[in-house]
Amino acid sequence: MSRPNSVLVTGGAGFLGGCIAQALERSGARVTRFDRAAAPGVVAGDVGRIAEAFPPGTRFDAVIHAAAITTQASEADPDAAWAINVEGTRAALRFAGGARFVLLSSIGVFGGGEAEPDEASPPRPASTYGMTKTVAEALLADTTRRGDADAVVLRLPISVLRTTRIGPPGAGFISDLVAHARRGARFTAPLAPDHALPIASVRAGVALARRAALAADLPARLLHVPSLAVSAAVAIAALEAEDVAASGLVDFAPDPVVERLVAGWPRRLATRFPDFSADLADADFGAILRSVTF
Repeated sequence: MSRPNSVLVTGGAGFLGGCIAQALERSGARVTRFDRAAAPGVVAGDVGRIAEAFPPGTRFDAVIHAAAITTQASEADPDAAWAINVEGTRAALRFAGGARFVLLSSIGVFGGGEAEPDEASPPRPASTYGMTKTVAEALLADTTRRGDADAVVLRLPISVLRTTRIGPPGAGFISDLVAHARRGARFTAPLAPDHALPIASVRAGVALARRAALAADLPARLLHVPSLAVSAAVAIAALEAEDVAASGLVDFAPDPVVERLVAGWPRRLATRFPDFSADLADADFGAILRSVTF
């Protein structure tokens, strides 16, 4: 692992970008956060015009590109999805110059029903969000092929346990289920009890993003965050094992919007490069629960 230096985190006011920025700061890196949302300690601006937010000649040793419009928002506004997820990535990549550039991509690139895809599996997006992420991945691959960038794509599964949520539960509902059960509140799951989704802890995703940004050597330019196949039933069983009476608190009312959103998603992400993440991968869902209390 190379010595941490200056790192730009786009989407740095968001949940995952904020977690990555904090982890980098704890490791001694000089971190700059960029986001469209104005917040203390954040450079605010439009990611498509990111260069205008900094003095001419500004350079970083690494850029972690977490800025993106979400899955459901992409379906609602495809033009915004293209502007942020594709053109925003293109602008950030150009701004990065020769710095290591890490794109946080997504399971959304897989919509063809393959149960456990690895890095060699071809993308088959079935959503606007997945399409824009696939295009952004191709952009990085082509720029790197030409020798114009030092870029790597890190595909993430659903991150748990998230402690913030805006709007109704969607594909990331497992975090909501856990939070409700732990405080004794009822929760309605939007998918059937046995519908497994690819899950990894926030800790694992953050640690691997940091590693991808700072490692001197990478096994590949496209890497997966290995995941667990977790359903509501699995989450409930893990909660019951820690004496949380979850089974009596969770109702099921499959939401057609969420069902369409996750149709064809893999049950877990596999990897062809296990040594890169072996020390950071989650052992099981119970281990994730034990690591986070809220």
